[in-house]
Amino acid sequence: MIVAAGTIIARERNLSPGFVQIDGGRIVRVRGGEPPAPDGAPLLRFPDGTVIPGMIDLQVNGGAGVDCGRCVPADYDVLGRYLAGTGVTAYLPTITSAPLEDMRRAGEVAAGAMARETALPAILGVHLEGPYLNPLRRGAHRAQDLRPPSVPEAVETLRRLSGAVRVVTLAPELEGAEALVRALAEREVVVALGHTDAGYDEIRAAAQWGARLVTHVFNAMRGLHHREPGAAGGALLTRGLVASVIADGIHVHPAILGLIARVAGPGRIALVTDAISAAGMERGSFSLGGRGIEVRDGVPRLPDGTIAGSVLQMDRAVRTFAAAAEIGLREAIHSATAVPARLLRLARKGQIAEDYDADLAVLGRDGSVALTLVGGRVAYQRRP
Repeated sequence: MIVAAGTIIARERNLSPGFVQIDGGRIVRVRGGEPPAPDGAPLLRFPDGTVIPGMIDLQVNGGAGVDCGRCVPADYDVLGRYLAGTGVTAYLPTITSAPLEDMRRAGEVAAGAMARETALPAILGVHLEGPYLNPLRRGAHRAQDLRPPSVPEAVETLRRLSGAVRVVTLAPELEGAEALVRALAEREVVVALGHTDAGYDEIRAAAQWGARLVTHVFNAMRGLHHREPGAAGGALLTRGLVASVIADGIHVHPAILGLIARVAGPGRIALVTDAISAAGMERGSFSLGGRGIEVRDGVPRLPDGTIAGSVLQMDRAVRTFAAAAEIGLREAIHSATAVPARLLRLARKGQIAEDYDADLAVLGRDGSVALTLVGGRVAYQRRP
């Protein structure tokens, strides 16, 4: 297959126009100018389009009516089709805090879906958001589902999920957290700091223990103060940490998106959706890990008004981040592709370059997704 477009956001520079040649699920050629004669291979042209690397979402609680905390393996086909329409080619199903055995069972379902061979976005592993969180910053997590950090307990969870756990979000200030951070890091699990009342020094210490990510920076954590930079300040100023950001203009004010971009830089920001089952659906009542959620004015909320995830899509997150932070599309795309790929140590994803996986999305003139390829296969194509 050959995909030609008005612009290719390639690894080294933008090509306008340019083309990407694909064979065997890999990118074999990336060039500027007009494509060669297709020689029998399909040639897809998007003269006004922009080809970008497939986007990687590190935090997907659900979408299209699917709740990752309560679903069966076949539901991941529904979720995958929805995500493909938003330009996502790989993601981490995220299991929020629940009774421990319920979290493990939900993780096992995701791990089972991960092993299935499809042309849909790849399930890269599981993100466990909890249960080792601070009740003071629990957000939409139920207090009774939270637990003190336990290395034996966490190691058993890793065993039960057969190596599928890729990210664990925890609060580093809890007793026993240091031992758990070190144990997870030793097992090459990405430790994310979130739902935390930690201060600046505690965040920086956790980075020394092996933490590498901060979950939805500014949300469900101690914020920035001129005498105590807090968890948010630690996230922005600690170079070894990537800060995930929900760029919907609701979770974080557009001015703060600009601040994050200026302080941390797009190279240390991973855009995430934190999407729940309501994403991609009409307004109504939905669930997050079994908790009832109602979407009001585009914002999912618990009955008490607490924001519970989002209905954000990654293509919209990129546009919102670029506009609010006053950066170029290339830099915003980097935060949705290369940064999460590097964080998860994915050697062949997140960039458009020769010998990389042919995970691509094509954005139309309006920024919406026209085509998504996963391993060179069409996962989504917008109807004319």
